[in-house]
Amino acid sequence: MIRWLDLPKEAMEDVFKPPKEPCQVECIHCGNVYSSSEIVWVESGDGGFWRCPIGDCGGAGFGFDIYPIDPAEAAKYGIHSFSFDEDDEDDEEYHEDYDDQEDEAP
Repeated sequence: MIRWLDLPKEAMEDVFKPPKEPCQVECIHCGNVYSSSEIVWVESGDGGFWRCPIGDCGGAGFGFDIYPIDPAEAAKYGIHSFSFDEDDEDDEEYHEDYDDQEDEAP
């Protein structure tokens, strides 16, 4: 659990700090789901950063690598997600357009 009063000024001002009201999040690096209150502040040479609490995972920052799993919760923070479904016709059209562009490259 985050102890807000124990954090340095840099942590409180960081744009990727977790919300004060915890929500369920997922890290895009390790795929683990946990409470945003478990995201940890790590001191580094340039001040520090918020990172995924899972072992040596490289996920960092609420809204950067760590996202709310509930779209309504994400929208509260201006985070909008999309899903990539291989069976979706729109996705197939995107891939066809992208593949055509790669074929035309010099």
